[in-house]
Amino acid sequence: RRGHPLNSPHRSRIAALLTQWYTLQLLSTLHPLDTKISQPPHTPSPSLLSSWKTAGMSNLVMETLKQLPYLCGAERKELAPFTRALNYLDDDFAVEVWKDPFGLSEEGEKVEGYLGNCIPLTYCAGEEYGWLLLLDLHTNEIYEISNNAQTQTQIRRPPKGAPKWYYQHYPHNPAPETLKSWINKTKQLLWVPDLSTGIWMQQEKDDWNGSGKYDAMKQLYFECGWPERFDQEGFSIGYGLLSRSREWDD
Repeated sequence: RRGHPLNSPHRSRIAALLTQWYTLQLLSTLHPLDTKISQPPHTPSPSLLSSWKTAGMSNLVMETLKQLPYLCGAERKELAPFTRALNYLDDDFAVEVWKDPFGLSEEGEKVEGYLGNCIPLTYCAGEEYGWLLLLDLHTNEIYEISNNAQTQTQIRRPPKGAPKWYYQHYPHNPAPETLKSWINKTKQLLWVPDLSTGIWMQQEKDDWNGSGKYDAMKQLYFECGWPERFDQEGFSIGYGLLSRSREWDD
């Protein structure tokens, strides 16, 4: 099943869903106070446009980058465990990820800019976990590529003789469907923001160390109205009480 090329209405839909996801992120209290959402349309500086062109981006990629929202701030923060947002507006790192999202040049491969009309929306920040979400502008689909073989389901083998950077065998679905799925994971707290570490907790890792923190934090978030009526002040008070009673920060 192939999607439709990313035209203006599709682009607006994706921008709206990304804004919804980023808004949830800011609500989680995990991000620094200086973090904000920069809304399109953007007017990149001449030097930024030059770096995009030098990287080999097509006009379609560059025009799309001008129409997407970005999570801006001093730090690159996680959207999910070891999964970080990319800000193409003022972050040279985002262009480096676009040129080689699979890190093949680190393995001595001379390959860069092989994505064509695709844009990484996130990148994997961990060696054993994390997701690269790759937006295909020709089909309006997102490829979900996990760093962890255990979380990468339904994967088929690439065709014989395919280049090392081939990605079209990875699971992919229409972009709006994929983004809604990630928004729902965040709403349902599949992973829980841990204020003491600034990362998203995974239930299986918390169960392994036996702290019970994942379940207690998840319950506290929901008791404080997450996400629609989330009371940040009430949550902060509750977190302080829980943290002291359970000695989490010792």
